[in-house]
Amino acid sequence: MSEDWDEHAENWDRDEHVRTYADQAFASLKKYVNVCDKSWKSKRVLDFGCGTGLLTEKLSAHVKEVVAVDTSKKMIAALERKQLGNVIVVNADIGDPSVRHGAAWLSGFDLITASSVCSFLPDYEFTVGVLSGALSSDGYIVQWDWETSNDDGFGLTKGRIESALEGANLKRIRVEQAFSIQTDEQNMPVLIAIGSSG
Repeated sequence: MSEDWDEHAENWDRDEHVRTYADQAFASLKKYVNVCDKSWKSKRVLDFGCGTGLLTEKLSAHVKEVVAVDTSKKMIAALERKQLGNVIVVNADIGDPSVRHGAAWLSGFDLITASSVCSFLPDYEFTVGVLSGALSSDGYIVQWDWETSNDDGFGLTKGRIESALEGANLKRIRVEQAFSIQTDEQNMPVLIAIGSSG
């Protein structure tokens, strides 16, 4: 699967819809979790499925450290070329037990973001459980995914997201439409989901 994303890496940042998605995701993050507040300057963030780091860039300006992880080597290489000083770049699959058990970096996060990645995961519910275990005692998971009306379609339903976050023992769960992206063919709604460890 990571090879599929490698094919998109070179032109990813030039795609108007991709950039709009990242801008809108960050705007909604500021609304629900005020990462621009000065208190976030001491916080750690995991940007899961970071791609070329469009969201990572925005986050890095407001927090102490961002660990940006992705399975695509070419996406990660594009992010590394941006040379963001407080960003640790990791090319890994956290679904791999050897990565999870040997990864000291995979813990103590005040915020974990996942932008347009969860609906592509082979086991979404399992991954949310892994991510929730990497949160600090009062941390947040915030994800954005395309909304679908059934579990057979592309994207995720509100019900499936709520069930996954509850199954990962997260609290204060909120799932709602954050924004939509207009393409030539259609208007595509994007859900934001928030859960807290505390």
